[in-house]
Amino acid sequence: MNVLYILGNGFDKAQGMKTSYPEFYQYLMANTDNGSSLLQQLKKDIDANNELWSDMEEAFGQFTTKVETNTDLEKLYFELSDCLQSYLKEEEKAFVPSDQLQKKFLNDFLFPGKFLGATDKDRYSEFVNRMTKGKDISVMSFNYTDTLERLLLLKDGTSRNYGNNDYLRQIIHVHGVLDNAIIIGVDNEEQIRNKKLSNNEDVKDILVKEQSNLAMKYTRHITCENLISDAQLIVLYGASMGKTDARWWRLIGEQFKKRNNLCVIRHLFVPNALSPTRRQLLGRIERENRIDFMMKLGFQNESDWPQDTLKRLFFITNSEAFKL
Repeated sequence: MNVLYILGNGFDKAQGMKTSYPEFYQYLMANTDNGSSLLQQLKKDIDANNELWSDMEEAFGQFTTKVETNTDLEKLYFELSDCLQSYLKEEEKAFVPSDQLQKKFLNDFLFPGKFLGATDKDRYSEFVNRMTKGKDISVMSFNYTDTLERLLLLKDGTSRNYGNNDYLRQIIHVHGVLDNAIIIGVDNEEQIRNKKLSNNEDVKDILVKEQSNLAMKYTRHITCENLISDAQLIVLYGASMGKTDARWWRLIGEQFKKRNNLCVIRHLFVPNALSPTRRQLLGRIERENRIDFMMKLGFQNESDWPQDTLKRLFFITNSEAFKL
């Protein structure tokens, strides 16, 4: 069975790392008083109340209306990028996983259905039993950090055989890694609100994520497209599914509609909405998130959903997966 993990910032947060947008915003406010005038203006505009990295990327796209030239935008972009690199490198350096965490993580990683509810496990088993034995695992990470590699003790390459026909094939950091070029941007040119700049190829090389990869001569986007097309199980963990990565959600939606041999597990984290003594609310939470999730995949109306959607879509809420 081809398994694709898609990991977002919530994955690093689950390891106790301070990698959220609000935490970076505090660092940005405290450490860039000598930055450019445009950066000072951006700090006021991107808003400390935003919770998600996609919110900040959307705000950056909107802020382009206050930038006059592509040269000014380029200077601002790399000023912000350098600051983010400095911040995240300290967080990455501080992360030292224990042997206990590494052992538990590997077990959770190799058994993606482990934390499903009892009734969900029955239909998950029914689906998995139709697939080939063993798992061919790939990872598409939106994170710049090497958190996953440290948890899996990967130092020399990423491929690893875990026995029982379970194989880790590759880890793709689709937005880059620290100490190399990282991508902070938007999904498409429509999200660059300055219409003069949105038609500038130099600007799109920097801000539009797919074009940025291609400008750097990387094929990461193409590889990830193929992984989604080949996946039989997609597991989303810590990914907010924001608009600035909309192309990926649409691609998943296209495959989910086209193929009945694809199922999806999405991990939800809603600690303030569900407690152990109010577990009856779980059904409502999952129904609401199911509608939101399918809309992000491109299904605007429930009548457009594949008939077997409820058999192939799973939610795991507030689980202890991937952490102690």
